[in-house]
Amino acid sequence: RPVKVVVLAVSIGAWPKQPYAERLQKLCKNVEVKNLSKVGFGAFQLRQRFKQQVLERLHQLKQPGTEHWLVFQGGLNSVGTPERTNHDIREMFVLAHAKGFKVVGLSLTPWGDESDKRWAGASGLRYLRATTRVVDFVLGALSPREALGDYARQRRSGAEASWEAEEQADVAVDLYRSALRASEAPLRELAALERALGKDRSWQAAHAGLAPDAQVAALKGEAAAAAQIPRWFLRAELRSFDHIHPNAEGHRLIAEATCPKLPASWGCECPTLPTSVPSPPNPPTTSPPRADQPPAPNLLLLLYPPWLRALLGWPDNSAR
Repeated sequence: RPVKVVVLAVSIGAWPKQPYAERLQKLCKNVEVKNLSKVGFGAFQLRQRFKQQVLERLHQLKQPGTEHWLVFQGGLNSVGTPERTNHDIREMFVLAHAKGFKVVGLSLTPWGDESDKRWAGASGLRYLRATTRVVDFVLGALSPREALGDYARQRRSGAEASWEAEEQADVAVDLYRSALRASEAPLRELAALERALGKDRSWQAAHAGLAPDAQVAALKGEAAAAAQIPRWFLRAELRSFDHIHPNAEGHRLIAEATCPKLPASWGCECPTLPTSVPSPPNPPTTSPPRADQPPAPNLLLLLYPPWLRALLGWPDNSAR
């Protein structure tokens, strides 16, 4: 097949039961897919994996008369540091383009659950904004400064210059605001959220400099945004063993949402998609967690019990 595709993602891409990479190869007759997805990696580790598994073996992978694509989806395991995550993804896109690859950027998929304490109160807003920031960078919807923060100064063209083509995906697919999302989920109770946020010390500290009237307005606005959080979760019927990893039906939807965006050279025959559902309003723009620290460890995996990490192929280091 004349189109060689490397898929690089984390545990969602590495899913063993009819993953979207396999489905794309079936939908697109000209495509040969090599899936290099790896469980538990953050954006920095994915960038290193691309260098080691692809760029350092380029002479083995590239063939005359073929075109080469990177399909990237990742960043959830390092989403707590969105600026650093976007920096590492950007660096990977630059590396890929420099070696003759074109890039398909798949956004993060919806994730979260009411049982997950990270999504409660002010913490839930931080995770929502951090996730949205990584999503919107992959989609090309942010300026360099918005996406990268202080890391924008490392760009060759400078922090304030517009994006260069090499820094962005050639094809971007929004899976976050897609049929995967629980767009009809019940809203959280607004008055309870206002009370909880008003008592939250981190929220109080972040808004301490505001005048009383401005604090009240900010509290109402943030409570309204927090009320929408369940509508950014993965739909219950599309979950596998948790609220992060889509099941086989979810992977079908990922492949079918991606298919129409792909270039004609792939030779894809795409199913007809249902009408997309409207998105709830985006949360107010405030600063997400700072990214001037090293990427967080694989926090999502650390929450899983040992038997589940073993199922996903992640070693259990508890005995070390």
